Amino acid sequence: MLLLSTCRELCASLDRAEEILSKQRFIAGSRFTEADLRLFVTLIRFDEVYAVYFKTNRRLIREYPNLKNYTAEIYQMPGIADSVNMQHIKMHYYTSHPKLNYYAVIPKGLEGTDAEWWKKPHNRDSHLGSVDV
Repeated sequence: MLLLSTCRELCASLDRAEEILSKQRFIAGSRFTEADLRLFVTLIRFDEVYAVYFKTNRRLIREYPNLKNYTAEIYQMPGIADSVNMQHIKMHYYTSHPKLNYYAVIPKGLEGTDAEWWKKPHNRDSHLGSVDV
């Protein structure tokens, strides 16, 4: 029951972030802050790792319009993409916890139009105006 409660809290938090980002550019307002960077680290890993590994797959980040575009926007900021190595992230998570993944199977991930959605153009400028980073 604790796991179900924790998953509900996580989903409620993602729903809240989706709502906030429907009204403003960044999580704490109109400026990019450390809070955005910290949230980004979770969001960029969510679909490829957390949803599978921790069974938090009620809704994926790419299914939240504002979270998806927010994540893509941050990923596309200068210097951010260079810090994200999805293969390394997946290898680390899926091979570091033998109790969760005894055989260290690393899922292949998405293919086709949903693959690497964070690299695709975002729409944050179109409804929230442009921003200098």
